[in-house]
Amino acid sequence: MQSSSSTRKGRRAERREKILRDYQSAGLTQREFASQTGIGLSTLQLWLRQTVNRKGFIQLPNVLRLAEPTAPYRLHLGEGRTLDIASGFRPEELAALLPLLRQL
Repeated sequence: MQSSSSTRKGRRAERREKILRDYQSAGLTQREFASQTGIGLSTLQLWLRQTVNRKGFIQLPNVLRLAEPTAPYRLHLGEGRTLDIASGFRPEELAALLPLLRQL
């Protein structure tokens, strides 16, 4: 039979793990997340350090999200129409496409 103190420790550990998972998916700074969650910034930082020490690493959100990649070639066909040609388009495919474009 578990003692009440070990049960409380288990619930606290589960809550801490949930908060850390929520932080990882939130995309916020540590300060913003701690403020919104109602925990101290130093507490969040301590939990993150303990997780790093225990697991060796922690997955963090990508805060340097890149813009959508643009096509290497964009043809303006007039009347507001454009054609994006992706990288990897073979020259012979483009040669076959150009006569079709001239007909538009």
